[in-house]
Amino acid sequence: MAYSEKRLIGFSRDEMFNVVSDVSQYHHFVPWCRSSSVMHEHESSQIATLEIGFPPFMEKYTSRVIYIKPSVVHSVVIENDNLFRTLDTTFRFGKGNPSAERSCTLHYDLVFEFESQFHSRIAHLFFDKVVKTMVGAFLHRAEKLYGPPQFPHSPPQVLQYKS
Repeated sequence: MAYSEKRLIGFSRDEMFNVVSDVSQYHHFVPWCRSSSVMHEHESSQIATLEIGFPPFMEKYTSRVIYIKPSVVHSVVIENDNLFRTLDTTFRFGKGNPSAERSCTLHYDLVFEFESQFHSRIAHLFFDKVVKTMVGAFLHRAEKLYGPPQFPHSPPQVLQYKS
């Protein structure tokens, strides 16, 4: 499964980078994330463990999160309990509207594949909801931390959708 979108948003690159790179706070705002902790932190990367799901389906996995401030946060699963065959997420923050100080172009890419057919079937049922909810969660978090956006976000331009 893969999804990609692009949109102009009313938050700066730094603001969005700070929200997305703060993995230890994901359990406070990312849907279905029950716990999130950073195990190791380096200058431009971290190893983080997340627990996702809803009872009775709870799973843990560990990701390597690589970042280039203020433009990229890239996460790849490196260890899991046979949940994901692939989980690759990238947020990129490009230049925004030149006339708006708090503005950037957000590119969001998600590619994932489950190990089990059972999880794959369930994911197909919820795929639309997951992809539509995920970016919104980060935008709401930015609003909570930085106040309202400088202007209303543009609707997402879907670049790829493969369920």
